[in-house]
Amino acid sequence: MWRTAYRTSPKTGERENGDAVLVRRGPEAITLAVIDGLGHGRMAAQAAHAAVECLNRLPLTVDLEEAMRAVHEALRGTRGAAAAVCQLGATPTTSPGAVSFVCCGVGNVEIRCFGAKLPILLSPGVLGARVQSFRICRGELPSGARLVMFSDGISQRAPLDSLRQQDPESLCDTLMREHRKPDDDASVLVCDTEA
Repeated sequence: MWRTAYRTSPKTGERENGDAVLVRRGPEAITLAVIDGLGHGRMAAQAAHAAVECLNRLPLTVDLEEAMRAVHEALRGTRGAAAAVCQLGATPTTSPGAVSFVCCGVGNVEIRCFGAKLPILLSPGVLGARVQSFRICRGELPSGARLVMFSDGISQRAPLDSLRQQDPESLCDTLMREHRKPDDDASVLVCDTEA
């Protein structure tokens, strides 16, 4: 149903990675997350891993706004983080050949969708510190759609349209090799929907 790949790497010269990626699969659902702890190094890594741990404790089909609120609370007392979280799955109301799509992003993370027009609006703020509201995007992804999520360690100017033909693994490698900023932690996650 889904083909996924991801890469994550610490800032050049750092041992600990302040970015984290989550790919959590169930029989008919998947949760994807890219988390960017503020700054870099040990304290950023602690915040990012606390967010992953929180998401792993929640049911796979938890309401996404509830999940984001839980992560926000779990990160209080840490440096905080930006995060993009997406849930994909089959529902009784989903069109044939499509999967439901729910996403929320807070801070300077990116969620790009190819093969479907979805109004993805990110919420300003920092999880664990301040978020006024969680903007939730809902829709459907047809078979063959691609979701690309990345932290601010990947250039927003990366030519994703021209790289569309690459498989998820190759796209992750290309983005990390050619569009990564060496002065920051970097993560990219690619998910293709399949019939």
